[in-house]
Amino acid sequence: MTINAMLKQLGYQHITPIQEGVFKSFSSPKHMVGIAPTGTGKTHAYLLPILEKMDVKRFEVQALILVPTNELVVQIQHMLLEITSDFVVKTYYAGTNKMREQEWLEKYQPQIVISTPSQIVDYVIESHLLKIHKAKYVVFDEADMMFDEAFLSMIDHLLPAVKNAKYMLFSATLNNEMDPFIKRYFGQFDLIDTRKAHQLDITYKLIHIKHQERTHALLTLLKLINPYLAFIFVSKKENQDVVYQKMVDESYSVANLNASLGIKKRTKLIDEIRALKYQYVVTSDLAARGLDFKISHVIHYDLPHFLEFYMHRSGRTGRMYDSGEVITLMGIDDHRKIAKLKSQGISFDDYNLTTNSLDPVIKKSKGVSEEEKDAIKKIKKPTRVSPNYKKKNKQAIKKIKQEVRRKQYANQNR
Repeated sequence: MTINAMLKQLGYQHITPIQEGVFKSFSSPKHMVGIAPTGTGKTHAYLLPILEKMDVKRFEVQALILVPTNELVVQIQHMLLEITSDFVVKTYYAGTNKMREQEWLEKYQPQIVISTPSQIVDYVIESHLLKIHKAKYVVFDEADMMFDEAFLSMIDHLLPAVKNAKYMLFSATLNNEMDPFIKRYFGQFDLIDTRKAHQLDITYKLIHIKHQERTHALLTLLKLINPYLAFIFVSKKENQDVVYQKMVDESYSVANLNASLGIKKRTKLIDEIRALKYQYVVTSDLAARGLDFKISHVIHYDLPHFLEFYMHRSGRTGRMYDSGEVITLMGIDDHRKIAKLKSQGISFDDYNLTTNSLDPVIKKSKGVSEEEKDAIKKIKKPTRVSPNYKKKNKQAIKKIKQEVRRKQYANQNR
C-alpha cells in the first residue's frame, strides 16, 4: 500500500511538516533524526514509509520500534493496526507472557517488533529468541524520554545486531544526553527539525494562586471550566491520590492514572479514557510520555521536578491541528521555574483566581511620558566614557524618572 493510500485510509487531508520531511528523506541511505513538537504526527511520519517499503512475503524481522513505556508499545500497535493487518506484529513489554512467546518464536519470527528497550534486550541478547539481524529499520521514538545511562548500556549491546539497518530517532527535543549516542552510531545523518514550522494552537494561562492551598485552588478552578477532556498533572503520587479523592468527593467524572495500577489495568483505563468515560484524568508524568488522546485542557497542578516534562505534559493538548488550553497553578515558590519557561519561549497570559471568576491580570503600562523624556535629555553626558558609564547612566535615568513622577503625583493630589 502506498503512503497516499494509507493517508486516505486514515482520513488525513493534510500532512504535517515532520511527516513531509520524513517522507521526502526516507529513501536516503543516511540515518535520520526527526525533531518536532509533541502532537504533530511523528509516529505516522515513520510508520507509513516503513509499511510502504516492507515485504509482506518475508517472514523475518524487518522493522524494530523502541519506545520508553509499556503504554506506548500498546498505542503504536493500535496505530499500526488501524493502517494495515497484513504484517505479523509482536509487542514486548512488562507483563508479556514470555513462555508463550518463547514457544511461538522457536517456530516463527514477526515482521514488525514494538518493544521497550529492556524487553528487547531480554528477547534478543539474553534469551536469543528474537532474530533481528536482518532488520531494515530501527526506530527510537520519544527518544528524549528514553536516553539515560541504563538505556545506553543496553543499546550498546543491541545495535551491533542491527548494524545494517537504517536508524531513525524521533523526539520533541534534542538534548545533550542524545549527542554521544547520535555521534557514535548515526554518522552523517539527515536532520529534520520542524519545531519552528509547526504553529500549535495552544494558549497558556498562568494562575497566580499565591498562598492558596493548591487543591482548594484546583477545585475552585474546576467550577469555572467545562473541558471536553482535561488531564491534571500532579508530580507526587501521594498528592495525586489526594487530588483524585477530593474530585471524587465533589462528584467529578474522574480517573486516576498511575504506574502502580499495573499494565493490564492501565491499558483498560486508557481505553476507557479514549472512549470518553471520564471528563478528567488525574495523572503523573507517566501520561506525558507520548500517549495520544483528544484533550482540550492540560492543568499543571504543580510544576514537574524536571522542567522539560512541562512541554511533554502540555503537548497532550493541541495535537494535530486541534486547539488546546494549558493552565498552570503558580504558587509563591514557582517564580524561578516560570521565568525559565518564559525564557524558553512560552508566552503566558496571567490570571487571578477568585471564587466566582478567573480574571486576567491587567499589566500597568511602563511607558515613558513626554515630561520624563525631556528630563532625561537634560542629563549631562561625560566628555570621556568610563567603564561604568552605562550603569551610572541607567541610575541617573532611573533617578530623574522617579523625581518627575513624584512631582506629577504631588500635583495630582494637591
